[in-house]
Amino acid sequence: MSAVLPVGVGLLQGEHLSATGLVGLPLALAAVVLVSAGHGAGSTRPSRTALLLAFGAGAAIALQLVFLHQAPPDSGVAPLIVGRAVASAVTLTAAGLMHRRLGSERPAYAMSATAGVLDSVANLLFLLAARSGDLAVVAVIVALYPAGTVLLARGVLAERIGRGQLAGLGAAAVAVTLLALT
Repeated sequence: MSAVLPVGVGLLQGEHLSATGLVGLPLALAAVVLVSAGHGAGSTRPSRTALLLAFGAGAAIALQLVFLHQAPPDSGVAPLIVGRAVASAVTLTAAGLMHRRLGSERPAYAMSATAGVLDSVANLLFLLAARSGDLAVVAVIVALYPAGTVLLARGVLAERIGRGQLAGLGAAAVAVTLLALT
């Protein structure tokens, strides 16, 4: 979802893909599915609630990417500041409403701050990429982030990479190469 919506918006706004892009784009989308599946995929069906939450999260990410792409080139980092303020307000409101359900465990402030900084850097890099490239291509490459997660899990936690994930990593590498040639 986080890739399909921005691709649709980009194409509707007149972006054109080269022949390599027309091959790389669906390959990248397939790679996301394969890499994200993990071990034992398909053995259990997700609940309706899980599917709705995943759909909503994907749509929210997609809208953020589209809105950042729509920001005027001379707006500097203002769209990122506004986006961070809105995200912080929503998150703090949700945490306040769910305080009792979150438990009494002390929050990991340093880890949270680090995640916030890394997220801000990622958004800045997306904004720079979107300003110099097509939304359809940039959003699909961004959607390949699960490949990085799988590689980190392998390198840091020594987790095994399943056959499907390995195929997805290979497809992601080929797709990014093809998209880079567009």
